[in-house]
Amino acid sequence: MNYAKQASRPSPVAMLGALGVPAAFGAVLIAGLAVTVVMTEPKPNPTGVIVTPKPIDPLPPPPKTDPKPNPSQSQNTSQVDNSNITAPLPLVDLGNSGPIAELPDFGADVIGPVDLGIDRPAPPPSPMFDPVKASPIGNPGNWVTDNDYRSSWVRRGYSGKASFTLEITATGKVRNCSITRSTGHNALDQATCKLLSERAQFNPAKDSNGNAVAGTYSNSINWNLPK
Repeated sequence: MNYAKQASRPSPVAMLGALGVPAAFGAVLIAGLAVTVVMTEPKPNPTGVIVTPKPIDPLPPPPKTDPKPNPSQSQNTSQVDNSNITAPLPLVDLGNSGPIAELPDFGADVIGPVDLGIDRPAPPPSPMFDPVKASPIGNPGNWVTDNDYRSSWVRRGYSGKASFTLEITATGKVRNCSITRSTGHNALDQATCKLLSERAQFNPAKDSNGNAVAGTYSNSINWNLPK
């Protein structure tokens, strides 16, 4: 009797085996469902708290650009910020601002207009040759000798020094004679110019270009009574 009761009891191992197959199948089914609905259904947490995933918000559409300018915006940009502009300085009173009646007298220290030499003629070119005066040919002491004394002048005792100036032509001849210092005797002065005009010969003067020109020659003669 006891044996029959014992045999009629369900075995714990058999019960675990009978319950294990449906439990394993259910676990596989639940695992498959959990993979497919991971974003839509809450996932159990081992701690017992159910976590609900937050859906991702979609990206906002790009803003539309308006090609027409905004009147209010153009008015704002056209306005100038005058906060940094300082006010103009007040005018300074300098006293009498009327026109000057006349210039003050600065005295003799005022510098006159500067002469720039624009209206002045150009300076002459530097000479190519040094000018040369007329020079006598031969010894001037032979132009008048003791033989030129007349006997009447000797008897009268005419003597003295005659200074003269001769005008010489470009060909070297005497053109004119003038007494610059007289002997005191008209006869001796006239004889001096007559003899020089006949006997004196010269090399003509020359200018800075080397050309022969007219010139002068000055000297003196001593009329001494012959012995």
